[in-house]
Amino acid sequence: MTPSRTRRRSASLGLAALLGITFTLAFAATLSAQALNDPRIAEFDPSPDHWAVLDSGQPAVSRYEFGVYLLGASAPFATVDLGKPSPQYDGKLRYEFASNVAGWPLPGGTYEARVSAIGPGGAAPSAPSNPFTFTIDSTCTIYLSATIAGFEAWGGSDAVNVSTRTGCGWAATTALPWVTLQTAGGSGSGTVPFVVQANSSSFSRTGTITIGGQALTLQQAASMVPTISWTTPATITQGTPLGAMQMNAVASVPGAFAYSPAAGTVLAAGTHTLTATFTPAETTLHTTRYTTATAYMSLTVSPAPYQLTISRPSGGTVQGPGINCGTKGKQCSVTMPAALWLGLQATPDPGYTFTGWTGHCSGAQPGYALALDGPRTCSATFAQVRRRNGG
Repeated sequence: MTPSRTRRRSASLGLAALLGITFTLAFAATLSAQALNDPRIAEFDPSPDHWAVLDSGQPAVSRYEFGVYLLGASAPFATVDLGKPSPQYDGKLRYEFASNVAGWPLPGGTYEARVSAIGPGGAAPSAPSNPFTFTIDSTCTIYLSATIAGFEAWGGSDAVNVSTRTGCGWAATTALPWVTLQTAGGSGSGTVPFVVQANSSSFSRTGTITIGGQALTLQQAASMVPTISWTTPATITQGTPLGAMQMNAVASVPGAFAYSPAAGTVLAAGTHTLTATFTPAETTLHTTRYTTATAYMSLTVSPAPYQLTISRPSGGTVQGPGINCGTKGKQCSVTMPAALWLGLQATPDPGYTFTGWTGHCSGAQPGYALALDGPRTCSATFAQVRRRNGG
């Protein structure tokens, strides 16, 4: 029964029997099976009436009691009031009792344990656990209440219980930069609280905390990578600045995009790669942690329809409206808003002579009128004047 559903019972106890206790070091066994040595944790299912409420308004189960018996005995020689803890993530209740055993007057032999659900109407004991024995240990053996702990990507805090004899010292250490220990050690039984930082990577990670020579393995999930959808942009004409038609990527969670090249950039003719880097507005949404994501898109830029490009000449300069290309200038292309005639003039440097036009320009005269009615490319050639010897 879940906490969200309350079931009322009659004034009589009506507690259903609990399932048998099992120990984390072995599966439940029959009484004739070999006894388990030195168990540490009792694990049991809560009463089916754990969340029930009687007609009187009282809870049907007010607490649990853990008892240790000599094998076959009708009365326990030691009991512990467990209170009424909430079930853990898997629905189980657990009690770590190894640290208490050293102080109990344990007679020799084999034992079994029972858990009783206690309420206003009485007690409902469980069936006996599997049998077990304890070794009188004079050494400083360290026991941990867990050997593995798992965390989601957003991290969190937790603690592990340390069980040992009184006066036995132990140290807690870790080399993990993403884990902070709240204590460096202790003496006797105690607790080691720690904090696991959020994992902003898209890769899971694992590491260990060492406590008194015993290892607690930590496993942390990776952050989710947001999904990015990006429609392939249509071809643009050279001279068109980048804008919303090209920078229109969409992410699966709220956040912001940064584009490269940036908006307003005018690209040369050819094929270019656009980059979109997405940063989530919140790194943790709906119990899921997200990391940054990057997407790439190809954009084709076609030549301007009324553009003239001059191949940079050597030994002279080509000049015209918006053109000054060669020895005396670096402006080697011009784009006009419509088709027109464009006058060009080739001027040789001292010691050179003009020899002709190539490309969409032709002829041997240094002046040329070009019909700029589409993408055009011209080049002027110059030759060095050879001087005669003697004279």
